[in-house]
Amino acid sequence: MIHAIRYTLYALIILIIGCATPELSPQSSALSPQLPVLVWPPPPQTPRIQYVRSISGPQDIGTKVSWFKKTINAIFGKEDDMEEIMLRPYGVFADSERIYVTDPGSNSVHIFDMKEKRHLIIRNGKKENLISPIGIAVDKNGELYVSDSVLKKVLSFDREGKYLREIGSSQSFIRPTGIAIDEERIYVVDTHAHHVLVFSKKEGTFLFHFGKHGNGKGDFNYPTHICIDKNGFLYITDSMNFRVQIFDRDGNFISTFGKHGDGSGDFSKSKGIAVDSEGHIYVADAHFDTVQIFDKAGNFLLDFGKTGSEEGQMVLPSGIFIDEQDRIYVADSYNRRIQIFQYLKEKKELNSK
Repeated sequence: MIHAIRYTLYALIILIIGCATPELSPQSSALSPQLPVLVWPPPPQTPRIQYVRSISGPQDIGTKVSWFKKTINAIFGKEDDMEEIMLRPYGVFADSERIYVTDPGSNSVHIFDMKEKRHLIIRNGKKENLISPIGIAVDKNGELYVSDSVLKKVLSFDREGKYLREIGSSQSFIRPTGIAIDEERIYVVDTHAHHVLVFSKKEGTFLFHFGKHGNGKGDFNYPTHICIDKNGFLYITDSMNFRVQIFDRDGNFISTFGKHGDGSGDFSKSKGIAVDSEGHIYVADAHFDTVQIFDKAGNFLLDFGKTGSEEGQMVLPSGIFIDEQDRIYVADSYNRRIQIFQYLKEKKELNSK
């Protein structure tokens, strides 16, 4: 009986290979025409944000799937490998070659290597599996720092996803979420403790924390995400105080902006935060399904995105990151993808590539 099943499966594989339709090449005339450039604000106003592309899985970066795997998936009606797709992308980081995504939905971290067209997955630390990876940051040496809100620690991995060390513990954190790094320090938001913990990057030892539960200057009410700009200033989404707070690298309060509401510039369920090369502040709001942009003083400038699943639309956006080329990466959680946009400076010409 077993041999008969094997022979039947083999025959099906041969049949499918023989009848398979050749894939379209990039030059094929059967491909759909190129879509128009999507920008914000729309013409005739001067565009400032341009949609670039989306990434949902390894197929979107050109990762090749073996013919055998394709055939097996076809036989059993599998369109995607469930181990490779993102289920609930949350945190995002990018460098010149790679995009890193935390995915608490699949208890893993995805690494999309754009240069080598490889897809790596991190699922476990030293002795335990990841459960709820949230924040992610990567240093210049390629070392990854991932906060796990359920394991209550920060785990570190090398460029190939090999476990290196742990920073903090269940005694240090209640619910670690957002994470940011500079040359010397690791900053970790503890949402349920209403403060930010600071560790030495080299030794991983605790240095100090700042913030407490409240609504005064420097206080927090369920902070979530954090980023650090090129000048070393820290930007933190103080979610249930419906504001952004700005600190220096030593945790000294600088300024704040924002309020609760449903108008332009208001906050409802603020998540990720990032700063571009000119100091504009970007805040993703999971209730409005949009990203709002503010100037250095906290004045509202522009927003992009709206509720939906088409290009440039979002549902429950969470993490956001801006790289050195002002590319904007947004974790579009419900749509299971990372959307990439470009900030257009005054002299930058539009392109549709």
